Amino acid sequence: MRQTTNLISQVAGQTFSLRVPQGRPTSATFKVFRNYVDDDATPEFSGTATVDTVNTTVNVSSGASQTDPQKISLASTAGIVVGRQYLLSENSLQEWVTPVEVRATYIRVRFPLDNDYSTAATFVSTLITAAVDSTFINDLSKLSDLADLAPDFRVRWSIVLASGTTTAYSFFDVLRADQRHHVDISDINARAPGLHDSMPIEYRAEDGRPLVDASWRAVRAHFTAIGIDINALRDDEVLDELVILRALQILADGGWSPAQADWDTWRKAQTDNYQRFFEMHFAASLKHQVQYQLASPTKGQMPPVEHPFWRK
Repeated sequence: MRQTTNLISQVAGQTFSLRVPQGRPTSATFKVFRNYVDDDATPEFSGTATVDTVNTTVNVSSGASQTDPQKISLASTAGIVVGRQYLLSENSLQEWVTPVEVRATYIRVRFPLDNDYSTAATFVSTLITAAVDSTFINDLSKLSDLADLAPDFRVRWSIVLASGTTTAYSFFDVLRADQRHHVDISDINARAPGLHDSMPIEYRAEDGRPLVDASWRAVRAHFTAIGIDINALRDDEVLDELVILRALQILADGGWSPAQADWDTWRKAQTDNYQRFFEMHFAASLKHQVQYQLASPTKGQMPPVEHPFWRK
């Protein structure tokens, strides 16, 4: 799933990335623009993208008919990252897979494979990355404006594939600090005893991380729906509580409930708990500090300060 990237101002060595759905690129270049100008404008910076190194083959038959349909034996597992998506293909067969375990000679993926693959199958990354220009990221005038929920910068990717050249876009903001949650499965289990031991199978391998990530994305989207950029908020406890309550709602909507609870009653309670908490803190009235900072104060101006206004 793609979302706007948050780059941190004055931090060196950052990158932004794009997963190419059409297949593994041969090469790619990129240009970065302010989002309000067209592609013929002078870019903020540009360069050549890097194609992820994972490009290997299946070395033992793997797939749906094997004893472990989630296991893929590979000639090399170097560079494979847990939680990242990869393309497994052979002739007309292909599927996206997400590793949850990486060993020296094989990986295990989140879901059972749909097809069978021989040693002619390939396992590749289609991810491309681009380095952020140091002059750009150190320029305080590039700080994004949270009053506008649309991302401030656009990346135009020119991607060379075996089938031809294609163009894609991704987006990012530049922040002084981005907002993140601090929730793990133990926090959710404390509200739903027994969850850890009875988690749906797709959540177990990564100790519930996909559930937590899905909850965070849902909370972010909810703030966007009411016109608040989540990165302007500075109340970790309230945001973490929202992630926990949203996770419980996602689980309930998917059919999970504690062993002794009536599912329909549990589901309604979790939906009400999340909605009531969100409305109490944000929808009815905003009760939490949001941050405004001057991008680059000139002589005679006050230094960056906090105000109740949605600006980075």
